[in-house]
Amino acid sequence: MRTSAIVTEIQPLAPSVLQITVSFNDDFSFQPGQWVNFRFPEGVSRAYTIASAPERPEAVQLCVRIGAGKGGEALRKLEAGAEVSVDGPYGDFLLPDDDDRGVVFLAGDVGIAPIRSIVLHMLAVKDPRTIHVLYEPDQRQILYAGDFDPLARAGQIVHESGPIEILVERNRATIKSSIVMAAGFDPFLDRARKALEGIQADATAMISETFGPQP
Repeated sequence: MRTSAIVTEIQPLAPSVLQITVSFNDDFSFQPGQWVNFRFPEGVSRAYTIASAPERPEAVQLCVRIGAGKGGEALRKLEAGAEVSVDGPYGDFLLPDDDDRGVVFLAGDVGIAPIRSIVLHMLAVKDPRTIHVLYEPDQRQILYAGDFDPLARAGQIVHESGPIEILVERNRATIKSSIVMAAGFDPFLDRARKALEGIQADATAMISETFGPQP
């Protein structure tokens, strides 16, 4: 389904990472963890992950890494007020609703975006399951720390950052008794699976979302 939208804000989150906020002329609904095809005014389209929770459908936030090629060029030209269109939502990186175990999220770089959407939704609906966010940022650029750090200080979630192998080992007992969801580029997901295997956890049960090859 294609929906017309207007870019209301473009915010740099880190070097080469932007958050694009769009508002829709028609109703737009999605499940936390999904993504959309974002079509620029010049016709170029790219897949971007939704980073906001569905409780705020009037201002949907997309988290994107600026890459090479036509998509990167279109991003650099994009300005607030631009009229765009969005296809979707798509994707099955969805939190199981029939499993009452706690949830451990493994995030690499901009893979934190769909996890942010899911975590904010879980808190909004008062999901009773425990939440651990284990995050390997790109070059120490911790995205969305302004959201996760206060939640961690308040005891609503556990939020740790560092190399994913160290984080998995440190939380091995929790991981083995939890749902595990991982998002990031292919090399990160491969390392996350190996880290799970290293603690004798079931890596095949990991729910994953790939962002493709490392840019």
